Amino acid sequence: MSIQLAKVESNMKKNTLAWLISSLLGSTATFAYANHDLTLVEIGNQTFERMEMLKQLADKGQGTSQRDGETYLDFQGYEYWVNFDGYPKFPFLFGDQDQAYRNVVDFVGTEWEFIMYNGGFYLMHKEFGVMNPDDTGCYVEYIPAARGSKRPNGEYIWQSDMIQNIETSDCGDLSAPNINAFNVASVSDQGVQLKWATQNTNNNVVLTLTESGSEPVRYDNVQSGLFIDNLKPDTRYTAELSSCNAIDCIEPQKIEFTTSAARLGYADELTLVNHLNGGLTGSIHFAQTHTTTAPNQNDVNLFPDLVIDREALLLFTPEDKTVQQVWVEVSFEGTVITRLPMLSPSALAASDQPDNGRSKVVFSHHAWSLPLQWDWMKPGLSLRLTDNTDRQGDLAANELVFGGAPELIIQNIDMGMLTAPRDGNTMIKNMAKLSADYFQKIPASKLVMADYTAAYFPKVTLPNGKVYTTSSDGEGGWHGGDMREAIGKALVSTGVNNANVGIVDSAGYSQAYNKRFNHITAHTNRGVYTNGVIDHGGSGGGGIVTLTATTGNEWSHELGHNYGLSHYPWYASTHDLESGWGWDALHRRFIGNLHWTGEATTNDVGGEVVPPFAGEFRFMRDAQAGGEAALLGTISHYTLEHPSQSRRVQTWLNNGFNVDLNSSTGYVRWNQESQSYEEAQTDTPVPSAAGVPVVTMLGIYDPRNELANQVYPLIYSNYGNVFELPSAPDVTYHPEGWQAVSSLSDEQIQQDLWQTMKVNNQQARICQFSYTASNGESANFVGTVSADMARCESSEDMYWDINGHRERMISQDHDYSLLSKYGEGAVTYTPNTEIGEVPLCVLDKSGTSHDGAGYFTSSHCQQFSGVKHNNGADWRYARHQGGMHQPSMISQRSCAVTVERQDGSVQNIAVASSRLNDSQSNKFHFNLEQLPLPTRVTLSCTDVNGEQVLDSLIPDQNPAIDKLVGPIFVGQEHGYKQYVDEQVMFADNAALNRIDFGFVADFDKFVADNYGAGVLNNGETSAERRAGALYVYPNPVTGTRDYFLMRDISAADFPTNQADNEGWKYLGSAENHVQFGFNPLKVDRSNIDNAQRIANYFNQPQLLTWEQASSTAWGQSENAIFIDTDESGERRYFMQKRPGVNSALPVQNTSDADWRFIGSDTDIEQYIAELNSDLAKFEAEILNWYKQDRMGVWGENNNTGTINDIYVYHFRGGYHYYRLIDGKYWYFPWPTEANPNNADWQYLGQF
Repeated sequence: MSIQLAKVESNMKKNTLAWLISSLLGSTATFAYANHDLTLVEIGNQTFERMEMLKQLADKGQGTSQRDGETYLDFQGYEYWVNFDGYPKFPFLFGDQDQAYRNVVDFVGTEWEFIMYNGGFYLMHKEFGVMNPDDTGCYVEYIPAARGSKRPNGEYIWQSDMIQNIETSDCGDLSAPNINAFNVASVSDQGVQLKWATQNTNNNVVLTLTESGSEPVRYDNVQSGLFIDNLKPDTRYTAELSSCNAIDCIEPQKIEFTTSAARLGYADELTLVNHLNGGLTGSIHFAQTHTTTAPNQNDVNLFPDLVIDREALLLFTPEDKTVQQVWVEVSFEGTVITRLPMLSPSALAASDQPDNGRSKVVFSHHAWSLPLQWDWMKPGLSLRLTDNTDRQGDLAANELVFGGAPELIIQNIDMGMLTAPRDGNTMIKNMAKLSADYFQKIPASKLVMADYTAAYFPKVTLPNGKVYTTSSDGEGGWHGGDMREAIGKALVSTGVNNANVGIVDSAGYSQAYNKRFNHITAHTNRGVYTNGVIDHGGSGGGGIVTLTATTGNEWSHELGHNYGLSHYPWYASTHDLESGWGWDALHRRFIGNLHWTGEATTNDVGGEVVPPFAGEFRFMRDAQAGGEAALLGTISHYTLEHPSQSRRVQTWLNNGFNVDLNSSTGYVRWNQESQSYEEAQTDTPVPSAAGVPVVTMLGIYDPRNELANQVYPLIYSNYGNVFELPSAPDVTYHPEGWQAVSSLSDEQIQQDLWQTMKVNNQQARICQFSYTASNGESANFVGTVSADMARCESSEDMYWDINGHRERMISQDHDYSLLSKYGEGAVTYTPNTEIGEVPLCVLDKSGTSHDGAGYFTSSHCQQFSGVKHNNGADWRYARHQGGMHQPSMISQRSCAVTVERQDGSVQNIAVASSRLNDSQSNKFHFNLEQLPLPTRVTLSCTDVNGEQVLDSLIPDQNPAIDKLVGPIFVGQEHGYKQYVDEQVMFADNAALNRIDFGFVADFDKFVADNYGAGVLNNGETSAERRAGALYVYPNPVTGTRDYFLMRDISAADFPTNQADNEGWKYLGSAENHVQFGFNPLKVDRSNIDNAQRIANYFNQPQLLTWEQASSTAWGQSENAIFIDTDESGERRYFMQKRPGVNSALPVQNTSDADWRFIGSDTDIEQYIAELNSDLAKFEAEILNWYKQDRMGVWGENNNTGTINDIYVYHFRGGYHYYRLIDGKYWYFPWPTEANPNNADWQYLGQF
């Protein structure tokens, strides 16, 4: 770039020259002080002013002399030859003897050098001055005019004009300063952040801020992103920005802004704890679930530790509130990952507070913030913060304490017992949204939310043998009911939990939580009882959640019981000023701990008395202390827990394993002390596959087949673990129970098949025999086999008192029975008919004087009356003394569930063959791979008597697998991708499609509010990197204004085919929803100039010309309107689609990828004329613009219409048009009223 000034006298300001002349002539100094702050352009301009001044001196003859026909000017002791134009020529320059030059250009220092040329000079800076052979460079050039000899005809042989040039085309790394897109990046009630386009770091940018009626405040050497604090609420300010460097200065740019109305600051008055080492000090917090999480000391303060592999909002509150900018350098194990600017306090995220007329509350007026990616959050992370004064504050890796990366799996099922399920499980119906919501409340690194196909049980078999087909025989309640406990909790929830850790069977009523990893099953459940159809709910714990509502505090509360949280925790039942706010990373909103709508009452609960915040808002209660309703704020359906409660949850989560199939045991466990994961030492089965589609088999069965059995309908999930399950064994059967020795072969007798007991400190085989006493009375006794195997003998310590005579009981030869090790259950025998069958008891006491066997009563091991110990006492031992047991037998029964599949394959899964609790049936529960579908399930037991089929089921061959919603993964690499994918596209958004948009700005606002939490990124002035971030993209291929949601932080280029790609979800384009043509009811139809008409319609301060195309910017001048005059003189109007793009305007009156054609003067004038002259045309254009088939007619359909439809009202000879606001309406308001709108109608205009 060059600035040439040939013959500049006409442009000079006479008063400036007069001042220069008078001041220099009146001065006795020969050399002025150099001004080192002058720019190249300023030096050039002042140099040329000096030349002009010397010319005027020469023209006036002041200090001139004549010699040899030439004029010389004496100026401050130096002589200069004056050329024919009256401008000075400079003498020959010897080496560095440039005094004659500096005598005139006395305002530059020695860092500038003169290079003489043709009586003039080049002036260059020694550091950045450049002069290239093609005359480009960085210098000031002054060459006076010159000419050769005169020809006879009066012309000169040659001549050259004077050159005055400031060349800036190549100044190395320097360029003339330029300020683009000066804008308010964010403003609050107390602060503002100002941004502008990137500048050269050598520029001196100065900002002044002025409040009306006050002195301006100056800020020197500022950078884009400058934050200014301590402003007044609801006040108008003017910001003026100027920029200079060694090349030039630019004209200041101004913007005005008004601060927000006053807000309350929740954390403003909290005592700061410095967490940084260095000159920059202040508190650091990492908001993951709670804002209270500090780098360390959370165990002391009872706050949750940092969660590994979970994104966090870094919060920095400096001790010095004058900090204007902060940058964060993120490092891992000493290697820098990135350096990013923090968001200023004025840009701090908003809260979930609804707009209900109450005082607004912000989290803090002083906190700087920055989202940290999930994969940065791990041991080895360190941070360095730097402010605008180069102060640094370090947070070293060893000062960050993490609390693991726990994972949580929650299965969900809706079930009905003897009635259809409610079909009201909100979690299942809105799983992606609610999973992401609940994730914000728990200190987990990853949440897996999954669901099962709905379960309908038309028949219910309980572990006690009861079978229901129409109704339970008892009453049910929210907390009560036999089916609630036995089926909902024990069979289904416990069964699903057990199936996912490889446990295939358990006692029927057992709800034991075999927690290996963090797996919970939540169910909504209803059943038919004698008091009707009852919905169950309101309980949680032991891996089970029974719910009526899957949103609100019921969910939060009952899940909390699973985490070990109890009711009304001491000093954690209510929030307060120190418990902090929550953080919703998906919506980028704080979750306040204040009750936004309730009365400002004092909380007196859990040992604390907490007055309302600022006297206006009561604090929220913890989920275990009453909690709060869903959507207390604008975002969350779940209760924000007290942070000390959340720390307990974190401990519970870290006490569970994480499934890791790379571990030899299949599991890893967090070690808090070493801050690392280590292989879990456990005998828990290793899944053969984890997190795969499964079918879960459930059933109630009695291996004895004494109680009713049932294979329950199959349930399916797309997420579960499968294992190498035990198969039914091949069994060789042995004699069972009491076996008469006479019926046994010698080989059988010799085998190790028989039970023994201790006699005289020796083990001998147990036998049973019948003995007839001398008085003819008979009884059965249990003793041991004699050494020669011939007889069965009672203990030597025992005798039968027959009429005062002692008789020892011994069998006849080979007339006794042996007790097999095999059989069913506990061993019994019948001492006599009067006593009947009773449990056998065997003494196992020390020494040799107390041996033998009898039968158990409730309190003793004894014999019947008359049988005594050798000491004469009754043979009777108290059970509480110990030293006795009841022999039991090993079942040879094998039970199995046989699953046949559609492909003909068969699986046999072994289940317990004896009761796991003697008083109840067993239940089975295991997962199998989901496909091929099972076609038959058979439950059977096989023993010495053969196979018994206990129950069988032919499953539904069309299960509702396609209706499964899960699994939904939240966190870690998954982010919120599934939530993003479920967001409705514009074409399917009923609310959006009910609105008639006439302007892009209105459409952008609706999209931002409904899809982006109020933020619409453009990639230039705003560029959030988070799953769910909303972006607008002017598509250069289609020419459309497209909108996308970021699916994950790895998102790269936008797709140009208006479809999804790996990183982006396509929502739609403005062209399908914005009417870019004139709204006939809104456009000015008066006789005004079209340029003004268009400026008014599009609310433009001015229409731009093509030369200004590159001056527009995102966030400041989007969709600017341009005016162009074609070759015929016709004015045309275009809307710019992409700010700053200066491609050529279309030659024809059409649109292209960068420009939207609005119309020409001829088009617009014809359109306006038709609207004003033709009612039919006017109404046709209204219907076309509002996409309506015909005008609404008042009174149709019993005064019921479609919201947003347009109606015409014939009033006093005129035609007036209204938009319907409410579907059920009444009369139009008169258009002559001051406010012609009411609850039913919005007045639009008239013909």
